[in-house]
Amino acid sequence: MSSLQNFKYSWQLTAVILILVAFISIVHIFFVPLIPASLDFTGSRQTESWANASSSIKNVSSIDDKNIEQDQYPQSSDGAILYRDAPWKTDIGKWLSSCHDIAAPVYINETISGKNCKDGCSGHGICNSELGECRCFHGYAGEGCSERLNLECNAPALPMAPFGYWMVSICSAYCDTTRALCFCGEGSKYPDRPVAESCGFQVNGQVVNWSIADSEMIYTNDISKPGWCNVNPQEVKEGKALYKHECECKYDCQGGQFCEIPTECSCINQCSGNGCCHGGFCQCKDGWYGVDCSIPSISSPLKEWPPWLRSATVHVPDGRFGDDYHSIRAAVKKKRPLIYIYDLPPEFNIHLLEGRHFRFHCVNRLYDEENKTFWTNQLYGSQMALYESLLASPYRTLNGDEADYFYVPVLDACLIARADDAPHLSMRNHMGLRSYLTLDFYKKAYDHIMEHYTYWNRSSGRDHIWVRKLH
Repeated sequence: MSSLQNFKYSWQLTAVILILVAFISIVHIFFVPLIPASLDFTGSRQTESWANASSSIKNVSSIDDKNIEQDQYPQSSDGAILYRDAPWKTDIGKWLSSCHDIAAPVYINETISGKNCKDGCSGHGICNSELGECRCFHGYAGEGCSERLNLECNAPALPMAPFGYWMVSICSAYCDTTRALCFCGEGSKYPDRPVAESCGFQVNGQVVNWSIADSEMIYTNDISKPGWCNVNPQEVKEGKALYKHECECKYDCQGGQFCEIPTECSCINQCSGNGCCHGGFCQCKDGWYGVDCSIPSISSPLKEWPPWLRSATVHVPDGRFGDDYHSIRAAVKKKRPLIYIYDLPPEFNIHLLEGRHFRFHCVNRLYDEENKTFWTNQLYGSQMALYESLLASPYRTLNGDEADYFYVPVLDACLIARADDAPHLSMRNHMGLRSYLTLDFYKKAYDHIMEHYTYWNRSSGRDHIWVRKLH
């Protein structure tokens, strides 16, 4: 009797084990392939996949695994992983590349426009060919960008503060009044060398006297004195000259201890290969527009259209191009959900990038002295990363009537980081609160959308995406 009980117990245990083995096998077969490789922290899946791979390619061992990975995860020339033509940090880019689309495709009519802008924006802006409106560079305004603004570096002078109260843009040298940035200026050996913050003022120990300029020192030609604007980097390297240590290379587009090395500037999607980046603002080639020069006009070659507009069936009025119309229609195969990205005036986004006083502010990547990408890992850079990804996404559409969602690109992360860093971004009329200043920007963006577009009223804005960094 005892042996029979032991036998029953062994049989039940065996059955349980078999059921567990079957369950684990099913989970492994059906669920493990869905998990991105970058989320497998144990390494077990990677070991198994390489084991299977090695057994299946015994006779083709000449295949270069590195080349396979480069085909699967394409890289840009500066080393970033490209996902849907937007640059991403390596681990994030690989994770995104492992995702798969499952939505059914639909055909969307995209309008490719060709409206002209007043005076071609006077060489100081980019023409939005859809609206026929200029998007002026930092420091320029007006319908045709012909009005040059005067954006001072210094707040109004006071009896005890001849350069005004302190702010990041404070300048005792030459002020570029299109961006409120401070440089050595003409007459110096290195006129484009920044004179940022304490660099241009007298320093006693660790105390900066913001009321007294240090012009005698920063402009000195005497190598025995710590200068800046006329200091030769090679002489400092050889120990022949001194320099003022409070002076730093803080602005974008420059590298090296003395800002002597020109580097790639940081722009949205680096202008998509259709323009030149100037400190945050893309100067697009003819036939292209948008914050990242990714939108073609009717004069852009069809073969150069971005991937999210390719494979289009184009309908040309009367079968020809001419001056009698301002747009053509292109039927593009896409998958939902579709997102429409507002082309807001640049003061809501790229002006905040173009005029920043510290290159690390609100960007997800910068470029080193060899023009290689390095990632800032800053929380506020995530807003720019999302913006870039949406602009290059296959779910993007120019047809707002077909869109499921609408993205409002206000880079408030830049605004929060830069609030009160220059007189034109002063918080004095906003109770000294960054959040108040930022909310005012959002209100202005809302007013612009209500004035120029009809999409908000479709759902009272419930389908509009606002990415806010208020805190």
